[in-house]
Amino acid sequence: MGQDATDPGSSHPLAERLHQHEMAALDLYVVYLGERLGLYRALAEDGPATSAELAERTGTAERYVREWLEHQAVAGFIDVAVVTGDEGAASTRRPVERRYALPADHLAVLVDRDSLTFSADKAIDVVRAARRLPELVGAFRTGGGIPPLPWEPEGRVDFNRPRFVNLLGRAWLPSIPEVDRRLTSDPPARVADVACGTGWSSIAMARAYPRITVDGFDLDDAAIEQATRNAHQEGVADRVNFRAADAADPGFSGRYDLATIFEALHDMSRPVEALRASRSLLDQGGWVLVADELVGEDFSIEAGDRERYVYAWSVVSCLPDAMGDPDTAATGAVMRPSTLRAYALEAGFRDVAVLPIETEFWRFYRLIP
Repeated sequence: MGQDATDPGSSHPLAERLHQHEMAALDLYVVYLGERLGLYRALAEDGPATSAELAERTGTAERYVREWLEHQAVAGFIDVAVVTGDEGAASTRRPVERRYALPADHLAVLVDRDSLTFSADKAIDVVRAARRLPELVGAFRTGGGIPPLPWEPEGRVDFNRPRFVNLLGRAWLPSIPEVDRRLTSDPPARVADVACGTGWSSIAMARAYPRITVDGFDLDDAAIEQATRNAHQEGVADRVNFRAADAADPGFSGRYDLATIFEALHDMSRPVEALRASRSLLDQGGWVLVADELVGEDFSIEAGDRERYVYAWSVVSCLPDAMGDPDTAATGAVMRPSTLRAYALEAGFRDVAVLPIETEFWRFYRLIP
């Protein structure tokens, strides 16, 4: 166990701040177990349970589950009521059996993967990021990158899925008149979704605009396989195709009315080449839509929590992922508007416009060929 909060050193404001962060990190590790083992879902789908009942439902060991449930109750993630037993002196008390329940207003955060407030995946992200820290220490010394982290055992986390499902086709694209008009008109529009990952952006666009066809591109074979399964499950596989291919392939040139890159450009080691390839995909009159991190125009120590969050992910993940390429642009997640503009102009675009779409996390850019 770590340093106790009552230790003299913890009275320092920074020490107390780090102690609070330690507790938060430990909370996320316990959430990780609940997500991976299906404990939250079992409480949501089958109702309140004792530790023995929850262990039986999920095929886990009762003693571990009891400790997990008690932590979750103390942390305020779940509710608990004493059912039987006695909380009295150890010499006289009867065994206590408690029943635990997931509060209704926590379902969206811990269980519903389509909810905009779903956050259990954050625990998985943090655990995965920690796995590469020893390698990152070495990378700091050499200036190189670190190997890609396999998605197993957790599987790929669809952390942007709720945003795409709830906002992309229902709010963001309809708010851009030129895009909405083209996606709803004839002849049916063709969309290229570059760095599509597991395909939820492509699927969301196809569901919102039933006339269009979407081709999703990604270099990750496993992501494309999952994206294809997702499209079939969502009933749009007849209009959404996924390719484990480079969008720069000349065979795709001049075919699309719109090319999109959602929260991926800053991760690319060669963003100018990626933008140049996206530009080549466009038919006459087409344009590129980029969404990336909402950060300030310039560095400032007064930057808020959002930029602090982006910087942290840049240090432990986004920048290291790009540093293995000797010709990397080394952008990092904190890609400021001026940086994106410079990349776009170098890639041959005439202009870049920031679109008036208000979100708490992304800024949207229209790149004009």
